[in-house]
Amino acid sequence: MINVDLAKIVMSLGEDTIAEVGAPLGLSKELSVKAAKSLAENFTGNNKDEAIAAAAKETGIGKEVLEAMITKLLGEAKDKAMGAVKDQAAAAAKGIFGKFFGR
Repeated sequence: MINVDLAKIVMSLGEDTIAEVGAPLGLSKELSVKAAKSLAENFTGNNKDEAIAAAAKETGIGKEVLEAMITKLLGEAKDKAMGAVKDQAAAAAKGIFGKFFGR
């Protein structure tokens, strides 16, 4: 299993993107950021339910909303990771083919 550092992901997304994640869930920008930070502080990579319960207690936001939020944040993390892998693969291929064709 891949170790997911949700705190790094939340920090890299920025408040505007987090607000976009929370908006369809009925959260204001402020509540979206508060929820994301609380989830990140409580998530260790394999304790999704515990992180949701702790964040619900800390923020007063419902567990269903927080579950949707963490799912979206982890989806964003997956998308970012896949983009990074694709970029690395493209750079490696360019290097290999450049050497092969003498460029």
